[in-house]
Amino acid sequence: MRRFLERLGAGALVDTGGRAYRDAGLGYLTMNDEATFEKLLRDQRLIRLPLVRAGNRLSVGLAEGDWRAWLRGDQ
Repeated sequence: MRRFLERLGAGALVDTGGRAYRDAGLGYLTMNDEATFEKLLRDQRLIRLPLVRAGNRLSVGLAEGDWRAWLRGDQ
């Protein structure tokens, strides 16, 4: 998780369209990356999935185009 945070930022990891996000009222809060990361660790329902790592490559959420490119060796 820390690698995803460092590379992509906490905003990329949060599932802003999920019910847990709405129920927690997070849309009204402003938090730095570290505070957001702590929230994600406490409530994993807030994490946008899937988190995919292939070597040094990372993606969050459905990124089928990226995955195909990785398999072809484009990136």
